[in-house]
Amino acid sequence: MIVWLSTIGQRLDHADNTRTMLLARYLIERGHEVTLWTSAFDHIRKQWRREMADAIDGCWTMPNGLEVRFMQGSGYKRNIGVRRLYDHLLAARDFRRQAEVLPRPDIVVASLPDHVTAAAMVAFARDHRIPSLIDVRDKWPDIFHDYAPAPIKPLVRAGLLFESRRARGAMQQATALVAMMNSMLDWGLAKAGRGRTEKDRVFYLSTMESADPVSAPLTDLGEEHREMLADSEGKAVFTFVGTYNRTQHPLLVIEAFELLSRDPGFDSRGVRLLIGGDGVNADEVDRRIAALPFARRLGWLKPPEMRAILSRSDVGLLPMNFASPAFNNKAFAYLACGIPILNGALGDLAELIAEQNVGINVPAGDTAALAASIKSLVDDPGRVAAMKARVRDLYAASFDQDQTYGDYVAHVEAIAGGWKAAQTSG
Repeated sequence: MIVWLSTIGQRLDHADNTRTMLLARYLIERGHEVTLWTSAFDHIRKQWRREMADAIDGCWTMPNGLEVRFMQGSGYKRNIGVRRLYDHLLAARDFRRQAEVLPRPDIVVASLPDHVTAAAMVAFARDHRIPSLIDVRDKWPDIFHDYAPAPIKPLVRAGLLFESRRARGAMQQATALVAMMNSMLDWGLAKAGRGRTEKDRVFYLSTMESADPVSAPLTDLGEEHREMLADSEGKAVFTFVGTYNRTQHPLLVIEAFELLSRDPGFDSRGVRLLIGGDGVNADEVDRRIAALPFARRLGWLKPPEMRAILSRSDVGLLPMNFASPAFNNKAFAYLACGIPILNGALGDLAELIAEQNVGINVPAGDTAALAASIKSLVDDPGRVAAMKARVRDLYAASFDQDQTYGDYVAHVEAIAGGWKAAQTSG
């Protein structure tokens, strides 16, 4: 079976633990031919992808056999703005140009975001009588309205009217929707204006295999990181990893620890704050980390490094500046490594934490509440140890990677097989 996937901002290096790459890997292991469509522009680095120089006839092949095709846009400097939308429109047009002369796939699976290239994938599939799935990962383009300041929300809503219709049309025309959490699937179905069917499914991210200090040895780390962990031994270790963005940003965590550092009842000598990642306002993050004697900057972490550090941490930090559902790679990295979460997200993750007692939910953007929760865990190491044990049991029972992606692949196969059978009988 030939399967096309699309994720416009997909990382190509150190990306084995991302949803698209995991789906591609499991499809390939089942014997399918897989092509990934992604932007020619590197969203993280804000530069044109170096891999294009090694492409042959427009196709760059990864060591595992995944074929990558690049959609040409205009590039952009800011994550939010008209220029980025223009880039995606050009990329969608380039996809259609390339796709028309290639052998037809048996099914397409389009990630949303973004809604523009997802709509192009679904339209191509419809025109050629091919089944299509949209994997709903974020509320595009509605998210831009949700995060806009109140005074300009009506203006943003009006400006996004056509793009909202584009997203709605794509989800209405897709054969089925899948998502990485129930609240995201519910949003997609509401956008499409229909109820859930047996073809609409939730497959949790499960983007990291379960890890512990044995399976994630210190030899996976460089000397600087090993020294940081040696310095952290015997202390309560709070860790943030991931991209710094407007929604989830470590500055909220730093502000909470700054608040605690002024509290006479907080003994910072028994605490370490580790922050790994990069992104928006990284220089400000680095400056304020340097001012806290118990904080350490990890830089951008490769998956083996992340596993080694998180499996030796005590609490994972998922701060939210705005109240919004999230059950993302960061959350699964923490759970996979057996650590509870201080969580600011709503939705499935918040419900899971409350029901299973595997962390603490705090209101989004509330520095004081975050600081109080941190202090409560520092003061009660027995509670943290009990949470860590529950996290390990929960991950093994509910989020096993082989099971999750095996089920996802089986669903893709079933949709394609059912479609083909219906076309043949028709």
